[in-house]
This record gives sequence, structure tokens and C-alpha cells, in this order.
Amino acid sequence: MTQESIRALTDGELSQVVAWAQVEIKARTERRKQETIAKIKELAGTVGVSVAIGGVRGRPKTVRAGLPQKQGG
Repeated sequence: MTQESIRALTDGELSQVVAWAQVEIKARTERRKQETIAKIKELAGTVGVSVAIGGVRGRPKTVRAGLPQKQGG
């Protein structure tokens, strides 16, 4: 698609193209993210390391010295 073809679109057509483009961008971004996660897990598996991506397996609780901790309940 060229700039000339974009300029030739009506407002309604241009809005639809933008909507389609936004959906496509989200889909491609998610696909790349999943491919990257799969590659990381594959590489980690080859060396026998377990990985947690995006907190999927939970993040360890960190305790800062000198700060009071919340008590459950």
C-alpha cells in the first residue's frame, strides 16, 4: 500500500484499515512473544535449567532489611 492509495481512501475505509492494522500488530506481537518464550525455554532445557517467565511459576518473596513485614490475617 502506498501513500497515494492511503490518501485515496474515504474516512470510513481508512478507519477500517487502521482497525485491521491494530489487530494485526497485536497478533504479531503476541506471536513473537510466544516464539521468544519457547526459544528461551528450549535453550534453558538444553542446559537443564528451569525458567519462570512473567512470574508464571511465581516470584520469590523478597524481604528488605529493616522494613516491617505484613502479617497474614
